[in-house]
Amino acid sequence: MVSGAVAAVATIAVSDSLAAAERRLEIRPSAVEATVDGALSVPEDAVVRWIDDAAAGVTAYLGRYPVPHVRLHIRAGGRGGIGYGVTFGGRAPRVRIDVGRQTKVADLRSDWVLTHEMFHLAFPDLTSDDTWAEEGLSTYIEPLGRARIGTIPEDKVWADLIEGVPQGVRPVRGRGLHGTGDWGRTYWGGALFWLLADVGIREQSGGRHGLPEALAGILDAGGDIRARWDLRRTLAIGDRAVGLKVLTALYDRMAAAPGTTDLGDLWRRLGVRRQGGRVVYDDQAPLASVRRAIVGAPRRR
Repeated sequence: MVSGAVAAVATIAVSDSLAAAERRLEIRPSAVEATVDGALSVPEDAVVRWIDDAAAGVTAYLGRYPVPHVRLHIRAGGRGGIGYGVTFGGRAPRVRIDVGRQTKVADLRSDWVLTHEMFHLAFPDLTSDDTWAEEGLSTYIEPLGRARIGTIPEDKVWADLIEGVPQGVRPVRGRGLHGTGDWGRTYWGGALFWLLADVGIREQSGGRHGLPEALAGILDAGGDIRARWDLRRTLAIGDRAVGLKVLTALYDRMAAAPGTTDLGDLWRRLGVRRQGGRVVYDDQAPLASVRRAIVGAPRRR
C-alpha cells in the first residue's frame, strides 16, 4: 500500500440477485466507487485487493490519483476470466471491466487491464484523431505503475517493451501515428512515442524531470479524462511543465510524419537486451541511469 495514498480499509459494493449491500473503496484524496453485477467466482477481499493494487500503481506513478471520483462497474459471471475493460470520460468518469467465472485469485494478482484503464483517467479525452496517444500512454505506463508498487519485476517491464514495440514501428502507407487505425501502431507505436518522450525528457533535463512530471503538469492544468482537448494542446502543456519541447518535437517527428526509430540503438543506449530468454542489463551504457529512473525503485506498501 502506498503510504498516504490508499486508505487502510477498502470495501466494495456488491449487487446481484442474492445480495444487495453497498460499500466503498476509499482512495485518498480521491474515491473509487465500485459495484459488482453478477456472481463473483473469487472472494470479495481478493477483488478489493485487486482494485486497491490498480489504484496504488496509478498513484505511485503519478504522485496522486488523477480524478476526484470514478465509478468502477465490474460485470461478473460471464465467460472466461478478466476480460474487456473500457474507460469513459465526461463529468462523472467511469470504468467498466468484465470478470468472468473462470477468474482465479492468481489472475487478479497478475492482471494489468484494470491498471491500464485507470491510467486513462490521467489524460484528456482527445478531440483530435490521436487514439494512439491515449492507448499508447496507458500501455507504456501501466507496467511502470505496477513495478513501482512491486507487483511485477523490472525484468518484465523491459522484456515486454522489447517484445512489444517492434509491432508499432512500421509506418502504414507512409503515414505518421496521427489518424492511424492500425492496432500495432495504436498501442505499441503509441507506447514507443511515450518511451522516447520519457527518455528524451530525462536526458535533456539531466535527470531532473521525466514523463511523470510532464503528466503532472497536464493534470495540474485540468487535463484529466473529464477534459476535451486536442493532442497538440496537451503536449504543449506537458512541455511547459518540464521546461522543454520534447513532446511537441516528437509529435512532429512520429505523428505528423512517419519518423523511424532504431530500436537496436535505443536498447544499447539504455543498456538492456534479451539474451537466452532473460533480460540482461549493462550499467555502463550511456543511458543506464535513465533506464533505472524510468522504472524507479519499488515502494514499500
